Amino acid sequence: MPTEPLQQILVLFELSLLLAGLYFFQRLVTQPAQRARWLRPQTLAAWPLTLAEFGLFIFFILGTGAFCQLAAQGIFKTIIAKSVDREGLQLCVNGFSFDGGGLLGWGLFRWIQTTWASPSAPPPVTPTPTLSWGQLSRTASTALLTALPLIVAANWLWTLLIEALGLPAAPQDLIAIFAQTKSPYVIAGMLIVACILAPLYEELLFRAGLYRFCRQHLGRTAALILSGALFGAVHANWASFLPLALLGIILALIYETTGDIRAPIIAHSLFNLNTVLIIFSGLPQ
Repeated sequence: MPTEPLQQILVLFELSLLLAGLYFFQRLVTQPAQRARWLRPQTLAAWPLTLAEFGLFIFFILGTGAFCQLAAQGIFKTIIAKSVDREGLQLCVNGFSFDGGGLLGWGLFRWIQTTWASPSAPPPVTPTPTLSWGQLSRTASTALLTALPLIVAANWLWTLLIEALGLPAAPQDLIAIFAQTKSPYVIAGMLIVACILAPLYEELLFRAGLYRFCRQHLGRTAALILSGALFGAVHANWASFLPLALLGIILALIYETTGDIRAPIIAHSLFNLNTVLIIFSGLPQ
């Protein structure tokens, strides 16, 4: 039970977010215009890749990240071993190198993609942003608030189910590491990874990449389920699988509704930031 004043403030903040989410969720349920806006299929910019080219995309974004992570582990191995916050520092190094390397891989793929195009072929269509950062932030935060009661309910029901099945119900390791880390510098690094690098990397991979490709070739419903399930699975934790899979579906809907990858990146960043606040509040995961 949270006892510190700051923890109690954070608990009240989380409760206010949940109440706001319930308000927006009831609007979604009761107002047909809201449901149509978020649930009706929308048009996404075409991404004309073959299956082989998409495989190359996955290779670049994952392979470059893995290579950079291996290199960083070798460079910082001694520093990490001597650190008091060893696990937190290891998480920072892995996050900066893997996610940063993945973003580098994305850029390399985009560059290579321009080189194999025929000189007479039209350039790839890049949608022109129509919403400002302020509009995108409002849209993303409202969508996330609307989904919050659903994610909380799914988390609770999923926890009951996996406990009944005898599966591991412990939260992700990184959540425990966040709670145990003492150095403000390591915590700051972890925040940068969790709230900036990871959302950038994962949204480019799962929404701008996997969801968009699958939607063109498998249809909208299959793309939502597949990209959401894989998003939940890659976090490698039974306790968080269903809530994160649901979050992945919601982020895909945000991407489709706005047509702008910045919107799910913002929503993803806010979700991760809120998770950090929950950790510091002392509320159960």
